[in-house]
Amino acid sequence: MEKSLKTYDFKSNETIASVGASGGVWEIYFASQVDGLTFYLQDINEALCNEEEIKEGILFYEKFLGKSIQGKFIPVIGTEKNTNLPENTFDKVLIINSFHEFLFPNAILNDCKSILKKGGILFIEEQLARYAGEIHEGCLKPLYLESELIAFAESCGFVLQRIVDKGNEVKIFCFGKA
Repeated sequence: MEKSLKTYDFKSNETIASVGASGGVWEIYFASQVDGLTFYLQDINEALCNEEEIKEGILFYEKFLGKSIQGKFIPVIGTEKNTNLPENTFDKVLIINSFHEFLFPNAILNDCKSILKKGGILFIEEQLARYAGEIHEGCLKPLYLESELIAFAESCGFVLQRIVDKGNEVKIFCFGKA
C-alpha cells in the first residue's frame, strides 16, 4: 500500500473516485495517512459498498492505527456501464485491481474521462498477465497484458504519463485526459 500511496500523491482537500472499491479498505487506509480527503467509493455490488461496510473499515483502521480517520467516504452504486458519479468532479480516479473485472471497460473508461476534472489523473493499478489468456486466481477472469491495457485506455482518450512497477506483475498506470 505504501508504494500506491506514494504514487497517488494525495493532497489534502482532494476529491477522489475509486471505481470498483467495494467497502473502501484501501481508501480508508489512504485517508488515515492524508487528512482532508473525500472519497467516492463506487461499486456495482450494494452488499459490499454501503455505509455499514465503510464504518466497519473505519473502525478497524482506527483501532489498528490508534488514531481517528478524518476522511469523508460516500458510497455510490453504479451499473456495469456507468459509474453514476458526478461529471467534472474528481482530482483523481482510482481503479485498483478491478479493471479486469469490468464487463464493459470502454463504457467505464469513457465515464471516468467525464468525471475527471481538467488536469485530473486516472490511476489503474492492476495485476498483469504474463501471457495471453492468463486468468486471475481470485475472480477467474482474464488478465490484461500491459500493452492491451495501455492500448485500451488510449483508445478511450487517455494519455499514458508513467508506469510504476510494484512487483509481482502488479503495475500502476497513470493516465491524463488527451
